Amino acid sequence: MSTRPIPAVGLASALVQLIDFSINALRKDHILYQPADTATTPVDNATVLQNLIHNLYRLTDLIDQSELKKLQDEKSEQKKSAKLSEAATQLLKHSEQVKELVEALRDALIAAQARDSKDDAPWPTARDALLNGVWKKKDVTGTKKKLRALRREIDTSLLLALRQYLDQSAETGLPVFAKDESNAPLKHWEKWQNEALDSIHANDWRPKNKKNIEEFAKIVDKLVVAENEAVFYDETFKLLWFEKADERMHSIEPPMEGSMKWVFDDERMGDDGGLLEWLGNTGGQNLFWVTGKPGSGKSILTRYLFRNLRIFDYLEAWSGAAPGITAAYFFWNSGTELQNSPVGLLRTILYEALQDMIYGPLEQDQAILQLLFAERWKQFTSYGGGLHDFTFAELREAFQLMVSDASKKFLFMIDGLDEMDEYAADLIDTITAATTRDNVKIIVSSCASAEYTEAFQDRSNLVLDAWTKKDSQAHILHAFDEHEALKILRRKSDNVEEMNVINTLAEKADGVFLWAKLATVHILQSLTDEDVFTTLRKRAETLPHTLDALLGHIIEHLKPEDAEQVCKISALLEAHHHASPNLLSLSLAMSADPKSHPAADTKPLKTSEIAKRIENMKHTLNAQCASLFTIFDTTPPDHHASSSSSSATYLKPSYTHHTIRTFLTTSPTKKPDLESFNPTRQWMTAHLHSLTSLPTTSPSPSAALWPTLSLCLSSALNIYNVSKIYPLTYISSCATAALALHNKNPLASSLPHFPSAASMSIQTFLDVAALLNMREYILLKAKAADKKDVRHAIEFAREVRKRAGRGGERVWLGGRGRERLKSEYAGDRSEGERVLGVCARRVGFGGGKVGGEGVEWV
Repeated sequence: MSTRPIPAVGLASALVQLIDFSINALRKDHILYQPADTATTPVDNATVLQNLIHNLYRLTDLIDQSELKKLQDEKSEQKKSAKLSEAATQLLKHSEQVKELVEALRDALIAAQARDSKDDAPWPTARDALLNGVWKKKDVTGTKKKLRALRREIDTSLLLALRQYLDQSAETGLPVFAKDESNAPLKHWEKWQNEALDSIHANDWRPKNKKNIEEFAKIVDKLVVAENEAVFYDETFKLLWFEKADERMHSIEPPMEGSMKWVFDDERMGDDGGLLEWLGNTGGQNLFWVTGKPGSGKSILTRYLFRNLRIFDYLEAWSGAAPGITAAYFFWNSGTELQNSPVGLLRTILYEALQDMIYGPLEQDQAILQLLFAERWKQFTSYGGGLHDFTFAELREAFQLMVSDASKKFLFMIDGLDEMDEYAADLIDTITAATTRDNVKIIVSSCASAEYTEAFQDRSNLVLDAWTKKDSQAHILHAFDEHEALKILRRKSDNVEEMNVINTLAEKADGVFLWAKLATVHILQSLTDEDVFTTLRKRAETLPHTLDALLGHIIEHLKPEDAEQVCKISALLEAHHHASPNLLSLSLAMSADPKSHPAADTKPLKTSEIAKRIENMKHTLNAQCASLFTIFDTTPPDHHASSSSSSATYLKPSYTHHTIRTFLTTSPTKKPDLESFNPTRQWMTAHLHSLTSLPTTSPSPSAALWPTLSLCLSSALNIYNVSKIYPLTYISSCATAALALHNKNPLASSLPHFPSAASMSIQTFLDVAALLNMREYILLKAKAADKKDVRHAIEFAREVRKRAGRGGERVWLGGRGRERLKSEYAGDRSEGERVLGVCARRVGFGGGKVGGEGVEWV
């Protein structure tokens, strides 16, 4: 089998996809699909047209990204080079003709979109939209006729290329199909290419035979279908997946050695209603509720059970020979909105389950995505739509449809329902409805609030703190055994006195693992040279019984400098756009001098400096913060590096438990005065350091460029919004660092641009500022800029906004932390455009007033 596409196939594929999509847009019988459910609001005309426009851009990009087009570009740069084949030359000529026709169609659709009114009824076809004062009928039919003629010519050229490939293989004795030792499933283009070569060889098709070309065209039609399916499948999985989906699971500590043994060793787990008995039960009790006090270890247990090989033996009594699919979700109160929402849950469950079904041993056909998301598939094949963000309603429908396949068994684990800000009745109804099916089992965990008690009180359950008392004691005993200073105390007393301390702590913990952990750390960190075990026992006896009271006690007894560190870290975590920045970022934010200028020191960090900062941050969190925070590792499974750059990216801090977050952010307990500590300004400095250090700290600096720069710009604009003093020096430093990194690999750079055209490639930061509508930056910088650069900035902003279309800016400006940038982008552009226009035309001292004198900056 071929291990890579023949260059002609790649270009021809892009061309026929673009032609097929364009012809459909011009056909009177190609209906723009609207939801079948009359209760559903139709997709508005502007959105439909935007999808058509976007897809034309996307398919045009495929032409420029094809291997044959790149070969042509490389040859044009060389004085002497091998001549391209006749078929290749023909296809390249066709590509320019197709692009010219499609550009005119694309601009016409943009004009139709501009003419659209919100009151207009949905267009039946794209043709109707074009004929509404933009194109005449002859324009539509003429373009369609030219595209169809080009399709025939492309079929002929592609047949010629494949025929030549076969003939060359026969002459040289080389195999037509290279042997693949990987046993990996064939990609869609591999299947098509092999089928096409086989058909050409078996039927002896020739490019000069009209009938042969007609038969070959049917094979090419299959390529268009296969390419459309592949794009839809890939994009659907991208929409289901989100970057932080597994972060909460990573943040949960594994069970301490020796704990959780009762899950599989205690005979009561196998009794009626016990967890192990429930796993194999076929009587219809398919929901199991893990409950207990806050901090009793519900998340630890859920993570311990998820993909634990020991549970599968018990599940077999229920699942039998049916294939089993498992997935889990861990809600996170400290996380992003998506990490703490029903939408995030269903996206993750669907993503994990479908990945398991398609790429696991089952090897289910990807066409299941067309079944689960039928409305989206119809929108995609109709006008390139169906790739918008998921709603809860359609995710619920897809989930219900997936689990309706009774030939499979599904086991889902959902942790921390109570971590959501509000009780999600629709989600609970979805969960309970799913468990009425014989082929679905779900383990849920939550505290025993009134709502969850009412929802789950009749279900099999486990009250965790009734089982974890021994685990709490084991943790305390382990912590005492590992503490070096206690070895000296043991010389002064017998084992009984030490066990009295341990037993006192364990009894007061009463199965609440978090209480045991925090109290033990507090007792051990308060140890002095004069202490004996009797002293420690008295301290243990004075500790409050409740978790909230214990937290207040711990904060009040911290050293002033340690309490200040705790409060600063909490403030920084709350102000960050994600729940958990990496350790290096937190270190930079903690150490930023509020009295110095944020751009005072922009030198990239050395590897040794990064390593030192990470170790210092670990010490602060572990030794000064009384275990109120934890450090977790998000290193991907296929990434095993243990370097400082890896630690800088993947090691992250978080609150040890959501009750700690709630206490630190809402409790009236007296805390250190942080009036002079501005988290936004601290992060502003840290983001710039992170930007300049990307080549050292990030495994993919070009991809991380915009996420980091956008945080720099957002924090700067937030500071400006309060101070009214524009941070020009800071933004200029950010611009210099960003452009230096961007220019190393423009094609891979994540900065807002489209590198397929020179007009949409970034030359100076003024391009980015014009696009984002950074008015003050334009006012202060444009008048000193080269006129050529100003003109390019005007064209760049216009062309990129045209290409992005309505809503396309969400790729760069969506998500938490970029709200200010999004507001700037959507604001009035007249002043910035006026200034750029004046500066582009200025000659000598004339040309109009620029302005900007009233902007105070630093």
